[in-house]
Formats: sequence, structure tokens, C-alpha cells
Amino acid sequence: MHSYLRAIGFSRYINRVRCNDLIDKVMESPDIKQELMVTTEETIFEFRKQFADNMGLVVHGIVNDKQQYEVEYFFPYFNGSSVQVLEEISIEKNISSISYYGACDDVRLGVSLIFYLQNGLDYLDNLLTIRSLNRYMPVSLSALALTGKILLPIKKTAEDIKKNKNDIKNKNRLIAAAKRGDEEAIEMLTISEFDTYSKISGRIANEDIYSIVDSSFIPYGVSCDRYSIIGTIIDVENVKNDITGEDICIMHMDCNDLKLDVAINYADLVGEPMRGRRFKGIIWLQGMIGF
Repeated sequence: MHSYLRAIGFSRYINRVRCNDLIDKVMESPDIKQELMVTTEETIFEFRKQFADNMGLVVHGIVNDKQQYEVEYFFPYFNGSSVQVLEEISIEKNISSISYYGACDDVRLGVSLIFYLQNGLDYLDNLLTIRSLNRYMPVSLSALALTGKILLPIKKTAEDIKKNKNDIKNKNRLIAAAKRGDEEAIEMLTISEFDTYSKISGRIANEDIYSIVDSSFIPYGVSCDRYSIIGTIIDVENVKNDITGEDICIMHMDCNDLKLDVAINYADLVGEPMRGRRFKGIIWLQGMIGF
């Protein structure tokens, strides 16, 4: 079974027997069916079925010699609504299955952004063409969460908001310059980090950490596509799983100037999500690349 099934409303599917029933539903009536001949002796397939708005299950496997479908693995998916262009995306294959990760160095985050590629078959199908194209490609990012909390926003004046936007632009510019080897930019970033550390050290004795840190995007655990985030909620939607009737909360968020959609089961969310409030949680990051 997949740990993130509950994030799309399948919280009671906790054993292989029930998961097999779910896989059978996908195999019997998929919304999207793809087959790709990888070699003369191997054909892989991918069946996709939606169980709530923009989310559902993907079943992946191979077609055997008798033209029968053999399931290898499955995963829940959630399609994000915001499309953005990320810098020089590289795609790497998972060593244990025919699945892929996308990676890029995003200046807004200051870290390498790694996500699970939802449309791996599209990548394989376009592999020869992609090699000759510019790797600046549009990506729709989304995330599933198993736990999360709602935090109150930090009070800001109009001047604070304007200053914060300017600071982000300046930092992004410096990071981009530092990646090109600009020593002055590297020095200015180092000084900026020391100043930030000094300010936080002075305030942490009398203030809560979440009143100082507005948003964050930090790699979490040993899985390369999981992150601990704090982000501002731009909008909230409620969708219902067609099979179980469980309510799922979809939050459109701004996290370190990165637009991201997060889906979480309402049963796993502490607090009332509202526009302007913040979400804190651990996410599994997914992405769909427009090839």
C-alpha cells in the first residue's frame, strides 16, 4: 500500500487486500490509458483514474507475453493548478522502478528542488526530442500531506510587505549571480546570512519562532522528494472523494515565493484553513512537466 492514499481520501485502505480492490477499479475503467513500447521485447503501461477533482490513482506495470497487464506499483496523484517555468530541469530514473524524479536549482528556495514526476511515460515517449530542447520547461507543482497545522499570519504593514518583496528580489538576484561564480554576490549572501542569524538570535529569547519565520521550505528525512514547509494560504477549496466520501482540503499556497497546491485529508489537519493564514506540515512533492 502507499502511505499517501489517505491524503486523497482513502484513509481506510490500510492493507493490500483493500488496495487491490482499488487497483481493480482503475484497471477496469481508467480515465487515461497509456502504453509505450520501450524495447521490442518490453511494453509498459500506465492507467490513470480520477476519484476526486484533479486527484486519483496511477497504476503502472508491464504487458507480458500473453498481452496481459502485470501491475508493478501504484501511487496517488494530485494535479496542481499553477504552472511555472523552472530552471534547467534534470530528470533521473528511480533505481528500483520505472519512475522518475525531476530536479532543479530554484533561486527562490536556495536549495535543489526535487519532485516525483507524475507523467514518467510522457518523458520516456519524448526522450529523444527532449534531449535537443532547452530544459527550461513548464511544471505544475503539487503536494500531498499526511499531517499539518494551521498557523496565524504574522502582522505586517504595507511597508513591511513591500520591503519583503524587494528583499526577495534582491536575494534571488544575488543567488543567480553567485551560481555564475560572482564572488561579490557570494560575499553579500554570506553577510546577509550572518545578519539574519544575528537578528533571530536576538529575538528568539522573547518571541515564538513562528512569529519570526514567515515561510520555509526545507528537505525532510531521507526521501529526496519530501519537505517541511511553512507557507501562506492564498485560497482554499474543499473536494470530496467519490468512493469514500471523505473531505479533502486543497490549499493554494505561496511558499518562499513559490506557488504550490497542497492536498490533505481534513481529518489530518489541525486548525481552520483560511486565506491569509499559514500552513505548516510535511509534504510529498509531485510535478507534471509539459513536454
